[in-house]
Amino acid sequence: MGKIKTQNHGMTVYAEETGIYGNLPIIHHGMGLYTIYGHCSSISVAAGDTVKPDEQIANTGKSGYAMGDHLHFGVLVQGVEVRPEEWMDKDWIRLNITEVMKNAKKLINRS
Repeated sequence: MGKIKTQNHGMTVYAEETGIYGNLPIIHHGMGLYTIYGHCSSISVAAGDTVKPDEQIANTGKSGYAMGDHLHFGVLVQGVEVRPEEWMDKDWIRLNITEVMKNAKKLINRS
């Protein structure tokens, strides 16, 4: 079983057994961005805990509906599942998040 560590700071909003995803910690990173970690053999955090980058939050496993030791990793934005690889790509973040917010601020400040 492997260690599961966070990449960014956040707050644990859920850390329990769910059925299909087994033991599942969910971390809120702010602005509606959540990461989920399914099928854990054990969870090292509890709801309400603050987590730091590179902090171990769980171990991989086969809890829930899983045939072998692995991690189901997901990213949710405002409750909608998105492709995790996009949210780990600095260029995608710059083009689709940072630039969009920058342009929106310019429009807001013009009025």
